[in-house]
Amino acid sequence: MMTTATMTMRFAAVGAVVLLLVGGCTADNCFFVEGEVYCDTCRAGFVTNVTTPIQGAKVRLECRHFMTAAGTVERSAENVTDAAGNYKIELKDNRGSEEVCAVRLLSSPVPGCTEIEKGRDSAPVTLVDAGLATKVRRASALGFLKTEPLPNCGKILSDLALSTGPSY
Repeated sequence: MMTTATMTMRFAAVGAVVLLLVGGCTADNCFFVEGEVYCDTCRAGFVTNVTTPIQGAKVRLECRHFMTAAGTVERSAENVTDAAGNYKIELKDNRGSEEVCAVRLLSSPVPGCTEIEKGRDSAPVTLVDAGLATKVRRASALGFLKTEPLPNCGKILSDLALSTGPSY
């Protein structure tokens, strides 16, 4: 039979582990931003059936005050992708509609797939709660460009009716 002191100690230990796992976040002050990073093997600007995920790609979530959206980053958090090319970034202290946030590509460890295309180097993320049932926000997929497209990319894009030549 457990004594009250033993039960109290066990509950305190479990509580400490939970705090360590959550990192001090509470339901009201934390968001998680998830997304994926891929190698655009056809230089198409979007995911194709030959796109590959990038493990170890670095991304950064950057947040600015809405009044200075083009200005200084007020806070940021970085992470790297797992084997499936997925990342998850924890953002503490939700500031809601006062912030404009985006996930940015930083680097790719894949030789030959490190080029960042201007204009496709970030994905905006809305953190405003707005009654959503989850604190997880999804960013659009981000891709590094392969230096040389795969040999079969012409056929792949043609099959998607996206070839560059005229179609009569």
